Amino acid sequence: MKNAPSTAPRRRLPVAELTAAAFAPFGQVIDCAGRSGQPINAASSQRFSDLAQLEADADGRLALSIFQASARRAPFALDTLECHPLGSQAFVPLHGQSFLIVVASARPDPQRIEASALQVFVSQRGQGINFRRGVWHHPLLALGNGDFLVADRLGPGNNCEEIDITHWQLGIDH
Repeated sequence: MKNAPSTAPRRRLPVAELTAAAFAPFGQVIDCAGRSGQPINAASSQRFSDLAQLEADADGRLALSIFQASARRAPFALDTLECHPLGSQAFVPLHGQSFLIVVASARPDPQRIEASALQVFVSQRGQGINFRRGVWHHPLLALGNGDFLVADRLGPGNNCEEIDITHWQLGIDH
């Protein structure tokens, strides 16, 4: 159970623009910008292939889901980090809405994660992301109402580990 909100001042984390290079240690940015497409369907469509490297262990399978997200409002108080050790997790906004992405480097031991290792990105219109398996991240922080197409691993085993970070007293003002 989450701790009650604190009245203590929160340390604010800076927000960076989401780019493929900056996000590379954590996964891939899913975006067609700057990529070459291949004409298909009698040249009525462009195909942009292999935008994310989805992962699942041998016991699981990849599945597509839709998350219906409600817009969050600043200031954002960060309360949880989660990771998916058995597979990757991708988020693609279906209505172009932006969202905040909070990540920490992959660590086998969650007790070794420190607040100073967190980075925050803001997506541009239509950008999605794919977290590599084992990357610690905050749950979805949508900046606008809308649906997200989510690709992740389903199957046996615990593929969602969580740690409570409310005691870090971190926030985002974006």
